[in-house]
Amino acid sequence: MELLSEQPLVQAEATETRERLGTRGLTVPVVLSIIGSLLAFIAIAIGLFYATERGAVSEALHEAGDAGELTARVALAPLLTEELLAGEPEAIAALDAAEPMLFSTGHMVRLKIWSKDGVVLWSDEHQLIGQQFDLQPDEFELFDTLGAQVDVSDLSKIENQLEVAQGNTKLVEVYFGATTADRQNRVLVETYYPYSLVTTRADELRSRFMPLLIGGLAILTLAQVPLAFLLARRLSKSTRERERLLERVITASDAERRRISAGVHDGPVQDLIGITYTLDAKADAAVSPMKESLKEVAGSTRTIIRQLRSVLNSIYPVEVPEGGWAIGLADLVAALQSDGVDVTLDIASVPLAPMDELLFLRVTREALRNVATHADASHVLIQLEQQRLGRLVLHVIDDGRGFTAANADSSRSEGHLGLQLLYDLAHDVGADLTIGSSPGVGTNLRLELTGQR
Repeated sequence: MELLSEQPLVQAEATETRERLGTRGLTVPVVLSIIGSLLAFIAIAIGLFYATERGAVSEALHEAGDAGELTARVALAPLLTEELLAGEPEAIAALDAAEPMLFSTGHMVRLKIWSKDGVVLWSDEHQLIGQQFDLQPDEFELFDTLGAQVDVSDLSKIENQLEVAQGNTKLVEVYFGATTADRQNRVLVETYYPYSLVTTRADELRSRFMPLLIGGLAILTLAQVPLAFLLARRLSKSTRERERLLERVITASDAERRRISAGVHDGPVQDLIGITYTLDAKADAAVSPMKESLKEVAGSTRTIIRQLRSVLNSIYPVEVPEGGWAIGLADLVAALQSDGVDVTLDIASVPLAPMDELLFLRVTREALRNVATHADASHVLIQLEQQRLGRLVLHVIDDGRGFTAANADSSRSEGHLGLQLLYDLAHDVGADLTIGSSPGVGTNLRLELTGQR
């Protein structure tokens, strides 16, 4: 796109942009802080939910197991006899008679009594009595430790086929070792309880603790919002104060540069112009070969005057025009186009602080001057894009002759005043200015401004 045809559009966008400058420094950090707080709140809430869920289920499972074990131990103690181990009908009948009492407490739904060899000595399901099944190693240990084991039952086991047939999908099983009434032998007692005992207890625990955890976390998160606003306002105020101080420094520098430009223009330049007039007059009155010598000196003096004027133009401070910084490139772009250089502008419409616009204008103008003077380019791209987190990146890319990195460093150290001033200005504003180039490839000047400086 051509610069001159875009001037009215750029002017309108620049006016709208300036109206939004007041919120740029404050909105971004506040929004990021709020979003970060919400994400942290959600992540912690999810983590707390799963941790509480697992803790509540585990706690409820053990509570159910402890209650079931205690009930079964007390109720079964007098019924675990040597006669039961021997499989005598009287002992089995005694347990059958006690079955209503056993199942009336603790919500028990299944009871099995095992011997060490894996035989079911008694069960409320008489089909299982006398059958032999394989016991797991941890179940064998209970014969020796007389401890207890609580878990969610594995209904895929063969001995649990009846539970599955009755429509059960999940049960709480409690194993514990016990001794016979005469304490001479040991048995393994297996009891089953509905899993609803666990879910009910887990719901009680969750309803007790989750509101406190989530409420406290929500209060903590909400407390971050005014803090974010406060910090953002302080940052914005500090940034504005820093920009005002920097503007004063630049204003003083610009005044000094104007004074130097005016002094050189009104003094040495005018004196040199007077010298050229004198040399021309002397040459007209002189005879060869003195005439040719005077003409040559007069021509050299005019060349020096043009060079001085070029230097004065480069150091004379440029201001951001009313229509925005891109409008301030019009004269240099037009000059390049008249020399046959294709200039493309790709400038995003983003809100810019005054110091940002001034920096973009001065950097781009200096880059275009270097292109016109040194690059011998056929195409130049001026691109401003906004990246994530408010980062602004300016590129001025040409396809000219380029130079080596060593030459770039030496040009800064050996008196390239315009380039050195740009580096200093970028550093003062908190921007990053880099120049990449290779011989025969061209040059890429890159200026990066972060969203918060």
